[in-house]
Amino acid sequence: MNKYWLALSTAVIAMACVPTDKGDDSGDSGEADTDTDTDTDTDTDTDPAASTSWGTDAVDITVDGGPGGYWLGMAETSGGCGEDCWTGEDCVWGYELNDGTVVGPYCHDLGNGGTTTLTYGGNPNDLLAGTTVFSEALANDVTYFLESDADFGGDGRCWVWGHDTTYYAGLSCSEL
Repeated sequence: MNKYWLALSTAVIAMACVPTDKGDDSGDSGEADTDTDTDTDTDTDTDPAASTSWGTDAVDITVDGGPGGYWLGMAETSGGCGEDCWTGEDCVWGYELNDGTVVGPYCHDLGNGGTTTLTYGGNPNDLLAGTTVFSEALANDVTYFLESDADFGGDGRCWVWGHDTTYYAGLSCSEL
């Protein structure tokens, strides 16, 4: 009896692994693909949309669409701050102290997008998730960097927007 069940289960498994030709149901007509999906999932072949909303206690960063797996960097790029511009949250180079020590670079984890709130009052030497050193007073002086990390489901592209996108020049990022 055991040999019978072994033979039967082997035959069933073998049949399940044999491809059957039921015609071409891929929908490929040989013409160029056009994106006609109307679902609301993350669309990996388009750029994300990003926005910020600076409040009195926190800043909301919203990212919609695109590939996901996002990291956010923020740099103070106003000419008025000189060499004291805060860049420790820039996600790339960090902030150099007078003694040559570099703080950061810190990246904010935005997951696959949506809205992330960063509360003001973060410690520049030990920035915790969900906090930022920035405040509403600097809202017009910030340049943003968004990276879709391939290690976290993204595709490796990056985007910049804000006050002075040349801060991130040389990284081959697209402007939003």
